[in-house]
Amino acid sequence: MSSVTPLSSFRKTIIGVLVRESIIISFHRQTPPVRMAVIENANNQAQTTLYFFSAKDIDLNKKKITGTYFNKKSVLWEKKTFPYPDVFYKKGYVTPSLRGTLSKFEEQLKKMKVKNLNYLTGFNKWQVYEELGKDKDFRNYIPHTILYQKQDDLKRMLDNTGKVYLKACRGGRGRQVIRVIHLPEGGYEYSCYIHRLHVKKVKTFKNLMDQISNFYGNRKFVIQEAIDLITIDKSIIDMRAEVQKDGEGKITLAAVPVRVSQSNSPITTHASSYPFEYFFKTIMKYSDAEIEDLKERLSKFLVAAFQSIEKSFGPTGEIGIDVGLDKQGRLWFIECNSRSMKVSLFNAYDKTTINNSFVNLLEYAKFIHQH
Repeated sequence: MSSVTPLSSFRKTIIGVLVRESIIISFHRQTPPVRMAVIENANNQAQTTLYFFSAKDIDLNKKKITGTYFNKKSVLWEKKTFPYPDVFYKKGYVTPSLRGTLSKFEEQLKKMKVKNLNYLTGFNKWQVYEELGKDKDFRNYIPHTILYQKQDDLKRMLDNTGKVYLKACRGGRGRQVIRVIHLPEGGYEYSCYIHRLHVKKVKTFKNLMDQISNFYGNRKFVIQEAIDLITIDKSIIDMRAEVQKDGEGKITLAAVPVRVSQSNSPITTHASSYPFEYFFKTIMKYSDAEIEDLKERLSKFLVAAFQSIEKSFGPTGEIGIDVGLDKQGRLWFIECNSRSMKVSLFNAYDKTTINNSFVNLLEYAKFIHQH
């Protein structure tokens, strides 16, 4: 039977981390995913009280949570009843049957003025482009983007630019992205990544629209002018910057992994990842001066992006920002992620860098709780 820990006994910031139920099961098998174990390790350093839970573990009536935590005495992952957290960190999604519970829970937290460590909902890409486009200090970093409303919108942009990206307003991991190229010899080539790379050619614009309509159905999508990204052979390159706040509430860069796409792929989501300095020095053969210049410009760009996003969507502890570098050396905003999975960070960087990023984030949790 679970024991109840009274709120008065806590002197540390309590952080509740929402994860999928399958992850809770793995904890109790004593085989936690690496990404969750890292958060617990950071918890030791930040000296916070941290527990994991799924939507099933919430008791809306008693305002208690059956949380999973690491018991240092038994050296096991165990369950215990916790109060609602001081700071809420949303890392997982819930099944449709539990969305009502989660929605009520989040409403309760809002009324209790519980702070959120990250955004609770995913971004609508069109809303992001629209809002950031209003920011005179940032709009020049955004490729020309419009919301698809009629076929002429796509025809006109393809005729003008020759290559565009179509992106569902809502969706992640590159699953709702199509690259379309107006071929010099006539016709169109479109490519997307669904489990594997699909590349097809059609002869007419009508054929193209049939395929696009079938792909998106009723989902809204944007049309975006393609960035002439730097490449290696037939692979495009971009960066996934993990930008966050630290224990003083300041914006800091945890890491900027560089992603190299699969050959001919329109996206870098399913890509090879490299540490920033290693990639530009060893693979791209940049000089030390060129790397320093790029780092300085990138840092200013990312701080400006983070601040611009917060102006429109409110404060947050972390954002994953996708950045393009074109062949003329210009930086571009591709998109942002409200709850980054940090796949490239874990694939490219050392344990110390990864651990420090989570320590920073938990220190920020303490900061927003105390302030």
